[in-house]
Amino acid sequence: MNQDTLIVSNWKMNLNFDSATQLINKIKKIKFPNSSKIKNIVCPQFLLIPQISKLVMRSKIILGSQDCHHKISGSFTGDSSLELLKHSERRICHYENNMMVRKKVDFVLANKLNPIVCVGESLKERQNGKYLETISKQLDECLPEKLKSIVIAYEPVWSIGSGSTPTFKEISEINDYTNNFLCKQKKIQKVSFLYGGSVNSKNFFDIMNHCNVNGALIGGSSIKFDEINKILLYA
Repeated sequence: MNQDTLIVSNWKMNLNFDSATQLINKIKKIKFPNSSKIKNIVCPQFLLIPQISKLVMRSKIILGSQDCHHKISGSFTGDSSLELLKHSERRICHYENNMMVRKKVDFVLANKLNPIVCVGESLKERQNGKYLETISKQLDECLPEKLKSIVIAYEPVWSIGSGSTPTFKEISEINDYTNNFLCKQKKIQKVSFLYGGSVNSKNFFDIMNHCNVNGALIGGSSIKFDEINKILLYA
């Protein structure tokens, strides 16, 4: 695999100032081999970002954000402006549709940052065989054309936090479909495809080996040092 391996830690609404500091300090001490091509991206909840930003300075940890608003400023109570994006639970809990995701993607790109765009189907859509239709609609409506590169995270809604993951064949199918769709329909030159949804140190290795993905979007396991340490050293 020629691309870098992206390990994206989505802390969600977890950790406080002390526990976040302890975790980052432990991660900074990990000794990677010289041949490592890992990009280690950490996405804390919004109020932790200023503190984490200072802690990761002059380290190889890349700071990201779980979400952003699509405008630079304004009377948007509770929103945060500009950073990475985008997770499936926001589509459900915050009623965000593809149009809103597209506005955020355009805004992030215009400010020369790199969005991570999550796509994924519900259990009903998987069961009734309409999951590819859902994925293609999300890719088509959420992304502009002719980008040099984009990071897509496949995060099936039914797998998030459930402990259930798709089969290797199912992940590989979405990987191939996404790459073909974005290459042919959107003329995007480079796609980095991540898998997210109940990823841990036990299944991560097999997913990487069998599904030809470029990395993982990791939730609960990313806030446990023993887990994220194993994942980072393997990747």
